[in-house]
Amino acid sequence: MVTVNGSSQIYLSFTGKHIAGVFDLNQIDCLEQIVVKVDDRPWRLFTVDKTRIDLFPPGLNDGSHRIEVVVKAIDSKAGRWLMPLRSAVNFRGFELDQGAQTLRDTLLPGRPRLEFLGDSITQGDGVKGTNATAVMNEDALASYAWLAGEALDSVHAQIAFSGQGVLTSDSREVPPAILSFGWNFAGSAADFSEGPDFLVVNLGMYDDGIPSKEFIQSYLDLLREIREHCPQTIVFAVRPLHGDSQRGNDIATAVRMFADLHVHYVDSTGWLTEGDFTDRTHLSLVGSKKAAARLETQIGPYLKRWKPEQR
Repeated sequence: MVTVNGSSQIYLSFTGKHIAGVFDLNQIDCLEQIVVKVDDRPWRLFTVDKTRIDLFPPGLNDGSHRIEVVVKAIDSKAGRWLMPLRSAVNFRGFELDQGAQTLRDTLLPGRPRLEFLGDSITQGDGVKGTNATAVMNEDALASYAWLAGEALDSVHAQIAFSGQGVLTSDSREVPPAILSFGWNFAGSAADFSEGPDFLVVNLGMYDDGIPSKEFIQSYLDLLREIREHCPQTIVFAVRPLHGDSQRGNDIATAVRMFADLHVHYVDSTGWLTEGDFTDRTHLSLVGSKKAAARLETQIGPYLKRWKPEQR
């Protein structure tokens, strides 16, 4: 499995006293970071700098265990759209003890699928420091998106690229959202056979300078693209958290024009103050918690009404 997005997750239930991960570093120029949790033990941080990593050394008790592997940060300074990928996590598999077994995992049943479509804020850039592009300051698990997804007891993921807008992109070769939605990266189409039940769109910060009329039309095009791939998904279009009131007004206009009962505008006005940002653009740890709590309040009632048979 290959991912270019922070927050990507792998879950495995298994037997044995030890587990390792195997990675492919061929042509990868950047050192990505993952966090790993086994059973109820604390998260452990790893830099993916070798092809085999002991995720939990020998020492587990006999019986069954469950491991969670989450991508903490993907380096945005190298190519992660066009092949060959220079910044990605290329996971080859798990290595278990001799005689150990994998077990059926029960993560998905009974929980809604919630996805976030966004830019560097959704990716978790700068949440731990003012140098937003430094991997040590990026943390998908500290982002508002991860925190809200956990609080809402959902199976969640963040599809986000630093510098990406609806119509523009300053994310190296990653195209704008209206062109990249539906793809994991170039040549790898996303699988929507089990698409999200809910989708939060937080874009527009990087579309500064685009005339309102052009931006509104592009946002409508994005909503049509989403609806084509996700006909049953409930969509929440969020006013940019960094405080661009005009973009927020444009998004509200686009949602009204789209006239879909399952597409809702979320007005984030007043959620945050200047002190909730690390560099006037990216959320701090405190800001992320505040935004997550506000978002949970806004969309929580929809998720609470969701039932598994709706899938």
